[in-house]
Amino acid sequence: MYHTVSNKDDEESLLPTKLDSESRMPDSKEWNPTEALENRKNPQRRSLISTLTSYRWLIDTSLLLIIIGLMTVLLRRDQWNKGSSVSWQIGGDFTAARLELPTQISKFEPDMSFVPMNTSEFFTDETLARWNTIMPAGTGFPGPGKIFSTTSMTHQLHCIYMMARIFSGVVSGNIQDIPTDYHFHFSHCVDYIRQGIMCSADLAVEVHEPADSDDFGPQDGGWSGHHVCKDYSKVIGYLEGQIADGARVILPIDD
Repeated sequence: MYHTVSNKDDEESLLPTKLDSESRMPDSKEWNPTEALENRKNPQRRSLISTLTSYRWLIDTSLLLIIIGLMTVLLRRDQWNKGSSVSWQIGGDFTAARLELPTQISKFEPDMSFVPMNTSEFFTDETLARWNTIMPAGTGFPGPGKIFSTTSMTHQLHCIYMMARIFSGVVSGNIQDIPTDYHFHFSHCVDYIRQGIMCSADLAVEVHEPADSDDFGPQDGGWSGHHVCKDYSKVIGYLEGQIADGARVILPIDD
């Protein structure tokens, strides 16, 4: 009898108790069989995730610095684009980006004192003096063999003057008063003035009416436009300052 009971007790002692099972079972809130299985199958993935997590502050900082760098580049490029569009005034000086002369609205008016209808009068001192009124003071020649800088506006005025002089000389028969290479000189000036006109590209509206004069006088529609021009007195003042400083040499208009 005692033997039988003892065996039954021994068998019951071998069975796991509920308490023992619960003590060996992990916390149900932390235990995820699927995740445990995946971690056992992918130890490399677990290691990578762990590594990235430990260096997350470094990754976040790097990404932030990259974003700041890109924003800085875009901002500077935008500022450069805006600045480049206004750095040079049309017809200004490429070497002096901040030079901007005041402008004004001007209406062209015919003035035949610059181009007398009697072509022989073009060679008079009075006509030359008239042309010199639109040139800066201090024109002259550089020293022999020296490199010098002039300016496009006075070059264009010289070309217009020489074209009128050549035309007057040929028409009046005074070819002794025009350059011997006048064919080349005339062609050069036509090409140079062409490009100057294209560069400035004056878009003033000129209204032509049926009653316009045919003699190109004051009633011709070509004189009706109102033009956005530099203040010519400021242009002359600037060039005279450049001459005084030795920055430019302005050749005489009849050179």
